[in-house]
Amino acid sequence: MTARTIWRDSEFIAWDDATVHVLSQSLQRGSLAFDYLSVHATGRGIAVFRLRDHVERLAVTCEIVGLPLDYAVDELVDACAETVRRNPGAKSVKISALIPSIEAELVPQDPRVSVFIAAYDGDRDIIGRNRGRSHRRTELSLKIEREKRNRRDDIIPPHAKVAANYTAAMTAKWRARQEGFDDIVLLDEDGWVTEAPTANLFLVDASGGLATPPANKVLLGITRASIIELASRIGRRCEERDISVDELRRAPEAFLTGTSEGVWPALRIDGEPVGDGNVGSVTARVRETYRAVVRGEEPAFEHWLHYV
Repeated sequence: MTARTIWRDSEFIAWDDATVHVLSQSLQRGSLAFDYLSVHATGRGIAVFRLRDHVERLAVTCEIVGLPLDYAVDELVDACAETVRRNPGAKSVKISALIPSIEAELVPQDPRVSVFIAAYDGDRDIIGRNRGRSHRRTELSLKIEREKRNRRDDIIPPHAKVAANYTAAMTAKWRARQEGFDDIVLLDEDGWVTEAPTANLFLVDASGGLATPPANKVLLGITRASIIELASRIGRRCEERDISVDELRRAPEAFLTGTSEGVWPALRIDGEPVGDGNVGSVTARVRETYRAVVRGEEPAFEHWLHYV
């Protein structure tokens, strides 16, 4: 592995030294806040996609959870950029804010927050070094998850990217993988479609327009927001509204969006084909438009690229 370095509280340390105690508060209580960013090669050089938006979302997560983040957004934006510069070949960035102190109680006695920023190639630096077989797909088979419901805002709102928010969805997705599916679609308390555990959901309706669940029910994905804005670029309307399971299963096209892959076409839902079972023309156009943006080939959206 390339000798990666990680930013920790304004200094760079070796990859293997970026550790906390097994009894640290965030590890034991799930209070770690994080965000995940993508890095792209463009004609003008290496760029991080919507860097400031991701860092601002991390700050919002810390505010929701109550983590006293001591760093300003500008400081963390600069730190992310410098971390990418020091780690050639990186394709991803993960920034984590956590309470490293060893604690006896639920509420930390020492609430100091540390920030770690890692820039890496996920395939080479992480997946390739783990035991077991990787599960990576560019086209998806989805399962409607009917037992585990989406996160409720009376506990921790779905807008917060905090570790504890993902445990129930992880167990459901793990089970779905064992059943032969790639990912799951979560429902809310009333049975409306919301999102996948780490991705947002879109469908294409019979008229060729896009629809996605409303913002109050899902993580405010940066890629989600990008696709909503890009829809008009390809002459498509995009609605944020409630979507039923029946409407999703009847949709001629459906796809997920997220930082790691951009746009993932869904070809099957609950074992049945979506449309004709192939990548639809609207989904393909959305995917290619997004890819052109992150490659720096769409001047109107170059402000989304933070060159390092």
